[in-house]
Amino acid sequence: MDFRLNLMMMLPESFRKRMIGDRSIEKDGRTMSPAMQIILYILEKRRITTDIENIGAKKIRDFYNVTAGALQKRPPRMKTIDHKMNVDGGQIRIREYIPKDFEANNHSMLFFHGGGFSIGSIRTHDPVCKFFAKMLGWKIFSVEYRLAPENRFPIPLEDCDQSMDWLIENADQFEIDANKIAVGGDSAGGNIAACLCIKRIEEGKIEPERQILFYPGVDTGGDYESIKTFTDGYFLLTKELLEWFVNNYLDESDYTNIYAAPMNYEKLDLVPPALIITAGFDPLRDEGKAYAEKLQKNGVKVDYKEYPSLIHGFLNFTIAPECFRAMEEISEKIKSIN
Repeated sequence: MDFRLNLMMMLPESFRKRMIGDRSIEKDGRTMSPAMQIILYILEKRRITTDIENIGAKKIRDFYNVTAGALQKRPPRMKTIDHKMNVDGGQIRIREYIPKDFEANNHSMLFFHGGGFSIGSIRTHDPVCKFFAKMLGWKIFSVEYRLAPENRFPIPLEDCDQSMDWLIENADQFEIDANKIAVGGDSAGGNIAACLCIKRIEEGKIEPERQILFYPGVDTGGDYESIKTFTDGYFLLTKELLEWFVNNYLDESDYTNIYAAPMNYEKLDLVPPALIITAGFDPLRDEGKAYAEKLQKNGVKVDYKEYPSLIHGFLNFTIAPECFRAMEEISEKIKSIN
């Protein structure tokens, strides 16, 4: 972002607390971390407009492309290979991340970036994938699925499903185990990961070994307290932007579709083990927790963790020490799922 912000994040936590003083944000029994509050303030100041409907997807994507990378800790150097894959009606890109300590026939993760199905890319989540590849020692495959509103539901999900087919078919070439592929994603990407598990169950395909859902949207029809509490004043997920994302992706008739709202699936006992991560200051917090509880009630092994002082999108904010520490802790949790 700039030198001053980097410096603020390098200084002790006590310095950031003094900066905030008595202006700390407290809601729902949670206190936002000073680093998150500073980042939130900067992002709010640089927001391009509140008139979402009229500026169009391109400008919002351009803005997100710049800000997402600017708030990341410098990622590790790593070999990456971009692959092209044919899909129905086009071609998409998949980036392979190869950590130095990669071992053949190990686990791997197929990753779907967030961005409300409308923004985001391999580029915006490149540091995220590099950090996870290094921390896990796994190959990560990041999917550049086609975006709404140009490509509405179910096209992004279909792209990701075909990516799973492609990865399984080429498992020997990539030296991975086709039966040890996890799916993961943040926000809208978490929705895609959860829905992909359901889709593959319904179609009798090889399923992911585990699902890793970071602050996912899983219920388009839910009435959750966190949505009422946190859609004003919390960058990226205002009420207007949430509605814009949903309207870009779904017709109203799709709201209850199990491939868009996994909370509605009646056979949740069949889905793979899950790690579900939420942030305390996030409109999507309560539905993520509710999904974890519903999976547990259906006998699915679930590890649920809320980071109460963090905000939505914190995987992209690793310039803040607490976000980077969260990624390290999450990586250990991912490895422990079985």
